[in-house]
Amino acid sequence: MNGIGLNHGEYNSSAALYQAGAIVAGSPEERFCREKLTKQFPSQAMDFCLRAGGIEFSDLEFVAQAWDPGAGWLKYNPPLSRNRIKREDYFYTVPDNLKNLAGRGVGDWVKMEFDAGYDMPAVYYVHHHRTHAANAFFLSEFEEAAFLTIDWKGEFECATWGRGIGNRLEVLKKQNMPHSVGMFYATFTELLGYRPDSDEWKVMALSAFDTDWEPVAKKIRDTLRLLPEGGVELDQSYYKGADLEQPHLYTSRLVELLGGRVGDRTEEPGEWHYRVARAMQRVSEEIALHMLNHLHEITGSSRVVLSGGFFMNSVFNGRLHDLCPFKESYISYAPSDVGNSLGAVLYVAHCILGEPRVPRQNRSAIGPSFEPEHIEQSLRRRAIAFRQVNDPAEKVAELLASGEIVAVFNGPMEFGERALGHRSILADPRKSTVKDDINSLIKYREGYRPFAPAIPVNRTRDFFEVPEDFSSHYMERVVPVRPEWRDKLPGITHIDGSGRVQTVEPETQEYLHAILEAFDRRTQVPVVVNTSFNINGEPIVCSPDDALSTFYNSGLRHLMLENYYVCKS
Repeated sequence: MNGIGLNHGEYNSSAALYQAGAIVAGSPEERFCREKLTKQFPSQAMDFCLRAGGIEFSDLEFVAQAWDPGAGWLKYNPPLSRNRIKREDYFYTVPDNLKNLAGRGVGDWVKMEFDAGYDMPAVYYVHHHRTHAANAFFLSEFEEAAFLTIDWKGEFECATWGRGIGNRLEVLKKQNMPHSVGMFYATFTELLGYRPDSDEWKVMALSAFDTDWEPVAKKIRDTLRLLPEGGVELDQSYYKGADLEQPHLYTSRLVELLGGRVGDRTEEPGEWHYRVARAMQRVSEEIALHMLNHLHEITGSSRVVLSGGFFMNSVFNGRLHDLCPFKESYISYAPSDVGNSLGAVLYVAHCILGEPRVPRQNRSAIGPSFEPEHIEQSLRRRAIAFRQVNDPAEKVAELLASGEIVAVFNGPMEFGERALGHRSILADPRKSTVKDDINSLIKYREGYRPFAPAIPVNRTRDFFEVPEDFSSHYMERVVPVRPEWRDKLPGITHIDGSGRVQTVEPETQEYLHAILEAFDRRTQVPVVVNTSFNINGEPIVCSPDDALSTFYNSGLRHLMLENYYVCKS
């Protein structure tokens, strides 16, 4: 069976191809059109998926869109359904009128079919939070698990509690707008002077600064109520994200509560920013933990899978095993909306069409890869001097050990929002100036934002305070760096002594693992800084031409394109 999933119309549109029981190809559209977080229809991502699968568009059995406009049929819309005469509106207005006879309930998906003579596959429109749940459960290797999805909003929902068993997802509880944890986090992102639904990473980084945050947290707690049945209620006199006519997510009452000021994105963050960010981060964790505790009560499961934009919060993710009652947890490489193309196609394949699951390691490197001749053509077309090396991992490790920063381009591009060694910038974590060097000369971003460490999975406990069998394959968890290593590894140690760790296995990340081993042989430290190969405001590089453009538009001096080495003189 061939099916394509789409995340279209939401920020960071994407496409993913399902074949033979698993996701085999996928990409965000931004990597092709080079417009960060684009909402464009993912045409180029679809083209890539079809080529990667060796199929034509006519070979598709179905397309799955990660949003269900049919959710609007929950209520009758007479201005549209009674008075409009555009024939294309029939797709909405006819079912809307018929539901006056059939009842106003809506399901989890809607199917649209076309005359077979047009080679159009059936199109399924799947509820937003079902795609989040499918992303988490079907990309995991669990046959049974509880699931929790949290984001800003789907059609109406902003959180769901449920359980996955085999091919089935059962929703046990829903929370609807306006009581949204994702919107709660976005509100404070905007209040601090940053872009909501975009710059939450910055707020999370600010929350690490040690400050007198408890009095602020108490004020924030007073703006909400944790409900006995596991949900949360936000006082709407403070939060207005559900009111589209409101110019901001926050109200004047919230501004007054937290010091009578609003942040300016051009200012350097100070004590007020640190206090508000840390207090809000902790309160958001309290809300999520409250939801998880209720989920454990109603499912009794020992495993949980998590999805939705909130679970890009690697600070909270790193504390999961210390805080919540679940023994095992899984968060995919793309839990935010960009990953809903994956979730949509998996939901249709497994939950609707009954396709059997094929247990396998789910790797994030499902994007385009490029043959050596393609890379060499890109280099020669630009008249760039290069040389080929026999062992690129050894060469990269040699450069890193000498204090150099190296961009690497290797194999298939990763799908998610974090580069994991295929489109990465690497550096020596022992170097005291490495964070400033990368932030100011290469990434052009705020100096307080930290960088992630990559380490072989079997060495993780030597350098980080984590339990046995710990893994964080997708940089999804922030954990404490062991105290004896914090001063020795300033490049990956954040202000609070933590690091957003990536654990690397030789079976799934052969190239990066080889670099780590070679670096270890030279330095006795199997850890490198790993950040995405892009500059601020641009998508991660996809092609060799993207890599070369970014290389020459930044302060980078060394680039390894597969085994083609480029150095600025």
